Amino acid sequence: MIWKASANLDRQSWLFAGILPYGYGSPFTFCYDSQCSDPPIMDDKNLKDYNVPGRVLAFIAEAYALSKIYATNHLIMTMGGDFQDKNAHEKFKNLDKLIHYVNLEQNNGSDINVFYSTPSCYLYALNKAGKTWTTKSDDFFPYAMVPASYWTGYYTSRPA
Repeated sequence: MIWKASANLDRQSWLFAGILPYGYGSPFTFCYDSQCSDPPIMDDKNLKDYNVPGRVLAFIAEAYALSKIYATNHLIMTMGGDFQDKNAHEKFKNLDKLIHYVNLEQNNGSDINVFYSTPSCYLYALNKAGKTWTTKSDDFFPYAMVPASYWTGYYTSRPA
């Protein structure tokens, strides 16, 4: 969606807006931070807890489920969370493995291509898709986390 944030500033105030299904956290069962209990990618076939096929199928299933709520075939899966990355090496080691093994499935007909990206690269791909986006010109606030718990006054998109 394109949010037309100001009636006075025209295009210079337009913002692309979207909703991330997990906030900015990792998809369920794919958090590789030390504070998470999700299983790491175990890719040594000699170990009894070898889990690459199951982890790959779960990730591909998640990608297909998410594709139903996205407007293009470009998906963004954030892999973070508040106060995470205390052991970034472990996290990225697991993400590297996940990306590698998911992309290997292209040899078996998968149409999923996973890679590290940035918000600007994602928006560039969305722009190239040539989609006409819905627009919104009113406000998003007040913000509520739960019923009767508003952040009114804390956040505003149109200060007085």
